[in-house]
Amino acid sequence: MSSPEEIREQIEDLAFATHHEVLAALRLDRLTPDRLELHEYLTFRWLRRRVAIRYLFDSAALDDASTRAYIRQISAAGAEIRIAADLKSNLLICDNRSALLYTNPEDPEGGAVITKESDLVVVRGLFSQAWEQATGLGQLTEERLRLAPADQELLALILKPGKDLARARELGVSLRTFHRRVADLYERLGVTSRTEAALIARQYISA
Repeated sequence: MSSPEEIREQIEDLAFATHHEVLAALRLDRLTPDRLELHEYLTFRWLRRRVAIRYLFDSAALDDASTRAYIRQISAAGAEIRIAADLKSNLLICDNRSALLYTNPEDPEGGAVITKESDLVVVRGLFSQAWEQATGLGQLTEERLRLAPADQELLALILKPGKDLARARELGVSLRTFHRRVADLYERLGVTSRTEAALIARQYISA
């Protein structure tokens, strides 16, 4: 397979036939909108079918807000996520029967090959080794996001009921400044709404 369209078609074929387990290593610094759409479609399809998912992401992916938000979203939905400092390849293993390997680790759209049962022992071994060396998502994001007391105060306010004007007054800032601070915090947390922020807020608020 040499074109992005052929690779996408093959991934969708593998996804349709997968019923038990998906292992994937994603060596990238961000998901483009087209690839993000495909990943969301496939991942939530698998989760609805109760397929066990283990995804390895390169740590650089956490620097992109939309990719970071996607990672948090699928983690909350049940996918098991770990972060690797320096992934060596992109691969997808489905039901321990078929694996898709990208021929150029620097370019996931530059070509891919399918390997079957006879070669899966080696491929799965490489994935398992990388998985064991990777860091859990919660541990890594906590290290990357050490929130200042003022940010923790803002998160605590987000959890409380009430209107933004009242929250701004409690912080002693204008409504416009409050909204700007919230938008900045959402960007750093990789969330897009108060609901998403509330789901993770307790991880970053000191007891």
